[in-house]
Amino acid sequence: MSHDPAPPARPPHGTPRHDPTPSGRADALHARLAPARRLLDGVEKVVTVLAVAALALIVLTVVWQVVARYVTSQSTAWAPELSQTAFVWTALLAIPLGVRSGRHMVVDLWRGRSELVQKVVFVLASLVILVTCAVLVAFGIEMLGTSFQRSLPSLGISSGWQMLAVPIGFGLSFIFQLEVLVRRFTDPASVEVDPAEQTV
Repeated sequence: MSHDPAPPARPPHGTPRHDPTPSGRADALHARLAPARRLLDGVEKVVTVLAVAALALIVLTVVWQVVARYVTSQSTAWAPELSQTAFVWTALLAIPLGVRSGRHMVVDLWRGRSELVQKVVFVLASLVILVTCAVLVAFGIEMLGTSFQRSLPSLGISSGWQMLAVPIGFGLSFIFQLEVLVRRFTDPASVEVDPAEQTV
């Protein structure tokens, strides 16, 4: 008496099915990385707000300095130091924003090359950026001690608040570049391709 083979056991309700195809594995990896990307999206929004606020502070400070000098004939000693501090923070907060959106300087040498060559160049460029950011973060942290011992006399604060922008700015740049590198291979459509990477 023959017995029919038992049907394969079904996974419990709600259990995701395993898709062995490359696209299925990519979708699964993309789903696992989605929370981290949402977190970095929030960080990017905060950095954008801070950079815009620092830029607005530069404009307001310079305008006030001009008005005080040529209208009231009085100079404000704190204005140059405040605008300088705001400029440092604006520049170093804008760098990670440019890194995440792919709007950094590239050499337009590999246009029209194969996809493999472009990926290799992208990885090498990313490694250079990551190493550079790591070195600058270490340098900024090392300089914080001596910077906080000096002061900005007109503002009455430590000059370390200017130097603090270095490890923060390049630390964020390191994180964003690492994320872009991962997305380049797990979700290429989400990476804004620079014109130097586009094939002709």
